This record gives sequence, structure tokens and C-alpha cells, in this order.
Amino acid sequence: MNNSDLADFLVRRDDPRTFRWQWDKQLPPLPEGEIEVAAEKFALTANNITYARLGDSGRYWDFFPQADGWGSVPVWGYGHVIASRHEEIAVGERIYGYFPMSSHLRLAPEKVTARRFLDGAGHRRELPSTYNEYSRVTEPETERENPHLVLRPLFSLSFFLADWLQQQRAFGAEQILISSASSKTALGLGFMLTGADRPAGEVIGLTAPANQSFVESTGLYDTVLCYSDLDTVRRRPSVYVDISGNQGSRAAVHRHLGDDLRHSCRVGFTHWDAASPNLHEQEPDLPGPPPTLFFAPDHILARRRAWGAERLAETVRDHSARFYRHAARWLEIQSSHGPEAVEQVYREVLEGRARVDQANVLYW
Repeated sequence: MNNSDLADFLVRRDDPRTFRWQWDKQLPPLPEGEIEVAAEKFALTANNITYARLGDSGRYWDFFPQADGWGSVPVWGYGHVIASRHEEIAVGERIYGYFPMSSHLRLAPEKVTARRFLDGAGHRRELPSTYNEYSRVTEPETERENPHLVLRPLFSLSFFLADWLQQQRAFGAEQILISSASSKTALGLGFMLTGADRPAGEVIGLTAPANQSFVESTGLYDTVLCYSDLDTVRRRPSVYVDISGNQGSRAAVHRHLGDDLRHSCRVGFTHWDAASPNLHEQEPDLPGPPPTLFFAPDHILARRRAWGAERLAETVRDHSARFYRHAARWLEIQSSHGPEAVEQVYREVLEGRARVDQANVLYW
């Protein structure tokens, strides 16, 4: 796709199964202080479906607003500056950060440093700053970029969730159950929780029968069980980390563990079609503690205040590098090009047909 070709992949805000392309929209002249970025490539995973599923309650639609009930699903990607009216950002620079599923993006950089800047666009000022930060890429494209694209956003969530569970001493639990154990976020969480500083004695991955062998092969959980084997889980102090969002599975865990469940944590929506998009929905009939949302940006900001930005970045980088090396054993990254590939991969991920041992990077 050429730099001059404008394309937006839009989905219905109330039904992510309905989508369309918007081509060659007219853009006003570039305002003073802004830059225009041509998107190069982005990763598309179940995490992005979570963004769409929580688009209204989590305000994910607000980052790249569209009209008439349509939304732009946020993705993590790379791009390069093709026009600049900002004195500190040059044409040709490459950046990494939060993009719409669009060929182009306009940003209003502020708080510019040698390594990063924030988008200061008015509509993003009230949104979590974690998603408004863009890294300035100072080296040419490397083979490390695609694993970084796929795994960084997911492992970031895994890291901060594990760190928070450590802070909470796992609520006194002796075991931690993680749903959607084949997902990249769950695998990253298993990697963190089964390390030397594990907060609980046993980490159990819950998965579908078709994925059990793969999940076991990663070696990232102490025990791997199918959802149908839940009744074999010991009744003892437990934490449930719900990455699937499947209401039926969540209810089964609550019913089985009852008062032994010390905390129930809602994280993701890999099973989006069996989940409620309402983050604050109460489920009063469930035994045990009410499911509570873990919102990573809040914990990231707390850690940044406590550790400082540089120590935080270094710590996440160190753990990420170790996880990436582990993931290279079991994860294959597929590269695809063009709008047809975007549609195909989006359908596969949305419908749960993507292979658990593969991930997708899409090039414009």
C-alpha cells in the first residue's frame, strides 16, 4: 500500500462481527505542531478483540473516534513519519505505539524526549497515558520487531498482573487458576508466576481439550486441566484469573471453590462471545468474592511512581527478554500483507480459529 492510499478498517461498536473499509477519506491540512504517520505493520491477537469488546465501557473506542456507530479497533504497531509540522519530530522517523487499524494516523506530540513522546490530542488527554505514549525507534527494522509487536502488549499485562498478585501475596491463596491457558497473556502470566518468587504453591492452567497438549508442552504451568476437569481441583485457598471472560466457566469455578476462593480477577475476553462487555456487571448469585476487574494502566502508573520510569522500563525489558526467548520455542509468527489479509486474520482471531502456536503480524 502506498503512503498516499488512505484506508480505515472499521467495525460496528455493538457487534465486532460486522466490519467495512473506508477508503480515500479527505484529510484537512496538517495543523501546526502535528505529524502524520504512515502505518507499516501491526499485531492482531485476541487482546485486540478484548479492546473491541470493552470498547464502550473501557473507552477503547475513544482513542481513534469514528462516526455513526462505527469504531476503530486499537492495535500496537510501527509506522514512519511522512509529514511533520513539529520542530522536534523529523520526516522519516519510525515510531512504535498505539495505532488504529488504519493506514495513517495523525498525532500531536508533546513531552518529547530522545526516546518517546505523548500524543497530546485533545480527545486523548482524559485517557490512560499508557496508551498515549509512543517510542521513537532509532534503529532499522530487525528480526526482533515482530516478536516484540506480538508479545510486548500481552506480556506487559502478564507482568503487571503477576506483580500485583505478588504485592497482594496472592490473597493468601495456595493455588492460582488461570483460564484461557493457551492465550499469550495467560502463558506470560504462567511464566511469571512459576518463577523463583512465586506467590502461590501451584499454578493451574485451564484450557480446551484441543489445546491441552500444546499448553502442556510449554511447561509454563504446574498443572494443565480441561474446563471439564474442574471438579478435580482441590478445595483450598485459591485465586481465579479469568482471561477467557467466559461467564459459564467463571460460574463453574465459583461454584466449585465457594468460600475457598479468595479473589476472582477479571482480565480478558478471549471467549468474547460467551462474555458480558459490561466491566462493572454484578453477578450476585455467584458464591465467593465478586469478580473484580484488573485494570493494568492503574497498576502501571502506581509502579512508575514507586520505582521511577527508568527502573520500571528496565525491569519490564529484562523479564520480557527472558519470556521472548522462551516463546521462540513454541510460537510461530506469520506475516501477511494487504487489506485481504487484514480481513482474513481478523475473522480468524474473532472466531477463535487462530492456531494457539501462531501469531499474526499484518503489513499494510
